Amino acid sequence: MFKYLQNLRALYLITLLFLYSSSVHSSEMKEDIKNLENYLNSIKNISFIFEQYNKNEKTEIGWMQIEKPNKLRIEYKGANDLIIIANNYYLILYKANDDIITSLSNDGPWDVLINNDIKITEDIKNAMANGYVSAIKKISHNGVNHIFYDLLMKNEDDKFIYPIILHASTNPFKLNGWQIYNDKNEAVIIKIKNILKLNEQKLSLDIFTLSKKNRLEGKVWKGPFNKSPIIRKPTNRY
Repeated sequence: MFKYLQNLRALYLITLLFLYSSSVHSSEMKEDIKNLENYLNSIKNISFIFEQYNKNEKTEIGWMQIEKPNKLRIEYKGANDLIIIANNYYLILYKANDDIITSLSNDGPWDVLINNDIKITEDIKNAMANGYVSAIKKISHNGVNHIFYDLLMKNEDDKFIYPIILHASTNPFKLNGWQIYNDKNEAVIIKIKNILKLNEQKLSLDIFTLSKKNRLEGKVWKGPFNKSPIIRKPTNRY
């Protein structure tokens, strides 16, 4: 997505945080958790541009649209043809150029963004919660107060296992991004760059579909990147 120095700066901030900042006191923790919980539950739908990068891959620019409960769509700028769509049942990975669909269970750390009723606790034994914060750390950088939540989300078996680090800033409180881990246990960092829409009254649910007609025609893009339809090679029939 962006230049190497920008990536290095973001990684430096996270490294600095965990090496040198101290955890908040328990007296602050409940208030910080409540602020996060209230913010997440206030979002009904949101659309934003983000940066994504990890250690071994180039930085990319993407677009994400979320509609609660359980719906999201992700597309990427440029040559990356991956489209990710979530619904109440599945997480769909679609390689648009090859017209290949992979369906997975819609269950993972992203639940903290798409779940309709987030309940976060500092007590891992709290059976009513679906998110558990094991640590909160704070840092001030360039006059902005940053707060990082080390969070676990529950899986389908009602166990806290999905790790995610949420990055927010205060005054006003807002989500700036997060860090999760891929199937190779590599950190994947998402940084929100620009919120396009928030809590739109009328949001087209067509965004979260992938019709066979659109796939065959190559008209699969719904994001803001003005990508051209995919030209499908004709199928020879005998």
